[in-house]
Amino acid sequence: MGHVHSSLSDLLGVLSNAVAPQHVRFDDGSPTAGVPPPDAPVTVRAVALNRVGRSRRDGPVLDLELRVAVECHGPDQLDNMEHLLLAVELHGHYSVVSSGELRHEEYSDAIHQGLGFMVRVPVALPFEEPSDPTAGEPVPGKASGVRRIRGRLVDAHNKGIPDAYIHAHSSATAVVSDATGHFEVLASADDLQQFAVAVDGTEREVSATTRSLPMIIRWV
Repeated sequence: MGHVHSSLSDLLGVLSNAVAPQHVRFDDGSPTAGVPPPDAPVTVRAVALNRVGRSRRDGPVLDLELRVAVECHGPDQLDNMEHLLLAVELHGHYSVVSSGELRHEEYSDAIHQGLGFMVRVPVALPFEEPSDPTAGEPVPGKASGVRRIRGRLVDAHNKGIPDAYIHAHSSATAVVSDATGHFEVLASADDLQQFAVAVDGTEREVSATTRSLPMIIRWV
C-alpha cells in the first residue's frame, strides 16, 4: 500500500470509529459508486493531492496534502456531522478546511448531496535525493541545511490570520501570511523552529514543530 493510500485509510478508520456502528463508504469515482447504499450514511471522496514542500526527518521527504471531502446523508446527518467534526478536531494530525478558504464551486463539486466538509490530510512521501554536492548547503552560522517549509498561522478558533509578519530565526528571510493564514518560509532542517510573529503590531516569540507539514503556528 502506498503512503497516500495508507494516510487515507487511517482517516477512514478515524471517521468510521466516530459514527460506529454506522458505515463510512469511500467513493472512488467508479460508475457503480454513484448512489450510497442505505447502510452507509457517510461518503468520503479524495478531492485533490498537492505538493506543499520538502523536508528532512530520517531522510528527504516530499510533503503532500491530500484534500478529502466528507459528506453525510439521511436523517442522522446532523448528528453524524457533529461526531465527525469532533473526531477530526481531536486528531491534531488533520485539519478542517474552513468555509472562508473554499470557493462556492469547490464545495458544490466536492459535496454532492447532504451536508459535508473538507479535511486536510498531511502525507510524508520519502524519496531518494540525487547526488548533488550543492544540495542542502548550510545556512551561514547554522549546522543544518536550509529548506522551504509551508505553514499556516491560526487563531484560537483555527481561523487563518492574514497579513501577519513571520520570521524564522534559523534563516534571514521573513514572509507575510496570505488571506487564509498560509505562508512559506525558509528555515533550517531542525524539527523544532523558533519564529518571531507580528500580528496587528504585536510581536511574539513562537515555537512550532515541522514534524507534520503544513506546520501550524497558533496565535493565542
